[in-house]
Amino acid sequence: MKLRIALTAAAALMTFNAFADDHYTMTCEDVTTQLNLEITEAGKERFANLAGSCLGVVDRDGALYMHTKMIVRKVRGNKVTLYIPANDTTTVISPESDARVLIGGQKIRPRDLTRGQELNLYVSVDKFTQPVIDEILMPSSTDELVSAPAEKVMALPTTG
Repeated sequence: MKLRIALTAAAALMTFNAFADDHYTMTCEDVTTQLNLEITEAGKERFANLAGSCLGVVDRDGALYMHTKMIVRKVRGNKVTLYIPANDTTTVISPESDARVLIGGQKIRPRDLTRGQELNLYVSVDKFTQPVIDEILMPSSTDELVSAPAEKVMALPTTG
């Protein structure tokens, strides 16, 4: 049920069926390895039910979007039940009444979706990732900045 909140709150970050074709520019793993990005804690929480569902990354006007597919299972009022085949999960969203889904070039209200319709979901990579910090600059005795590698380590417990 976290996804219902996440999808409602993040509606501005997502676009259903907005891109005409899915020519992937890279894999989902490439976002972290090639671009040296990591998912933020807020992103992990916000998109928890989408974990493992990314099919690939598309480039749209220089911006990267992770792509997945969803299938409409049920529509009841403003609640839409969606199945995500890539990670075998089902979720319920409650879009705003003025929301629209682009299907076949037509804007459709979510309440007018029908069982079995396939939707493409695109989430902007910029909205839930951050650069991995792998070096820091430290002042030297001569006030010059010296580069030092930064490694992620577990924090040690502190005492009162």
